[in-house]
Amino acid sequence: MPATLPGGFPRLDGRTVLVTGATAGIGYFAAEGLALLGAQVIIAARNPARAAAAVASIAAHVPGAVVRHEPLDLASLGSVHDAAARLSRLPRLDAVVANAAVVGMPSHLKPRGERGPTPLTTADGFELFWGTNHLGHFALIAQLLPLLLDSGGRVVHVGSLSYTAPKQPADSLPDPSEPQSDLHKYARSKLAAMAFGFELARRLGDAGAAASSVVVHPGTAMDALSPARAGVGVNQPASSPALRPLLPLIGQGKHAGAEQLVAGVASPQVANGQYWGPGGAFHLRGRPTRLAPRPVVLDRDVAARLVARSEELSGVRLGV
Repeated sequence: MPATLPGGFPRLDGRTVLVTGATAGIGYFAAEGLALLGAQVIIAARNPARAAAAVASIAAHVPGAVVRHEPLDLASLGSVHDAAARLSRLPRLDAVVANAAVVGMPSHLKPRGERGPTPLTTADGFELFWGTNHLGHFALIAQLLPLLLDSGGRVVHVGSLSYTAPKQPADSLPDPSEPQSDLHKYARSKLAAMAFGFELARRLGDAGAAASSVVVHPGTAMDALSPARAGVGVNQPASSPALRPLLPLIGQGKHAGAEQLVAGVASPQVANGQYWGPGGAFHLRGRPTRLAPRPVVLDRDVAARLVARSEELSGVRLGV
């Protein structure tokens, strides 16, 4: 069955969009939706087999889609530098959707019998969630920023409703040995990613740049409510049949959550520095709506320290 064209968005013919982590879930459906709008889509992901499956699925659901895979492991700054060097040779880049994220500790990385949080790190020694979800994306975006500036492009940072949970400020560096839950590690990484997104928007605005930076969040997006895509993996286990009728009350499918990401790229209503997410109750589900971010991600002094620390740790200057 062909996919449904995202409603209310203009065509993106001739545009090139990079989506990180588009081999499954929200990232996959965002890539599919952007391809439906006519964009050339680059799936940036570390697993070539999963990327090939995602490319094949998009080709099957979007006749004439132009989509390819770019190798990228955000948990390795070396991989990020190599990918950015290749991507910088593109004639244009119109958007980067910074979607990929470690959400829960991968089961194959947990020791047998593991009951508590596992202090795993990236290839460069940073706490895995923060080092992947924030620092990896920071290094990628900073290196692709000259190309985005030339194209008048946009960075779409994918946030999370959990960003208000951490008590630590956005510029704090997580200690890998600190016993924190996966949820807390994820929330801290998203707090940093969102603070960076708003700070980048301020700097682009101050510089009068044609490029822009926006933050979106997908609400509560579930595989159980998503349309099937053969060969494309899932990020969450299937829900209990008894609970299934209740799921639409508190969330939506990942294809619907992905609409927030597509809106971030394609909607003419979305502008630099804005925050968008579902417009339904508690912002868990619904169509894209402009929201008001909490002050915790808008403190410019904290964000400036976050950028300075991220530059030092990644070895990459932001350039604005």
